[in-house]
Amino acid sequence: MTRTVRRVRRGRSHPFATRWNHNTHYYPLLASLLPTTGSVLDIGCGDGTFGRFVAREDRRVIDLDVDASTVPAASRLQHPVLATAEALPFADAAFDAVTMTMVLHHVEAERALGEAARVLAPGGVLLALGYGRSEGWRDGLHEVRDLVTHRLVSRRMQAWDPPTTKAEPSGTWSDARASARAALPGCDYRRLAMWRYLVRWRKPGVTAPGAVVRPR
Repeated sequence: MTRTVRRVRRGRSHPFATRWNHNTHYYPLLASLLPTTGSVLDIGCGDGTFGRFVAREDRRVIDLDVDASTVPAASRLQHPVLATAEALPFADAAFDAVTMTMVLHHVEAERALGEAARVLAPGGVLLALGYGRSEGWRDGLHEVRDLVTHRLVSRRMQAWDPPTTKAEPSGTWSDARASARAALPGCDYRRLAMWRYLVRWRKPGVTAPGAVVRPR
């Protein structure tokens, strides 16, 4: 995955160069880690930007959020659902992939990750992009890297601030890592540049792509 991160950073033409922020910067990376086909649940979808980016004929997306004012309208490849991350209205093993961008610091992280794992089919992948509160000197090297990378990358981009609810995290980076590892044993947790972490977890077992989404 390190090589993939480097390719995303160094790419000359970013697909979100005109709608850029620290989240959309990593959308190509998230997309590259999704199954090639099947169903995707995007928890905390906001205005559906990520869903539109990854939706296609063989990969349909369910956009889920609690804010009705931002959820995108239904389309052929995207379907909006109003619900909370801690109580997903879907049956077990309903999705081939689950994504969460800047969600976990808004909710009960372990409970939300547990729900995401529940609706994920065996062999499916869960991806969570988020951030944490600084722990002072312990985060010194990360903070320097974050700032330098932001200054180098952002000057080539057009900043975009989506109309979504924002909040500062109450938990630290270590708290985020601990919650992920408690809810998703064996998950991969990585600090990325520009104040983000990525949790990647594959649910044990094997299933064919294209799981059917069923209301619970």
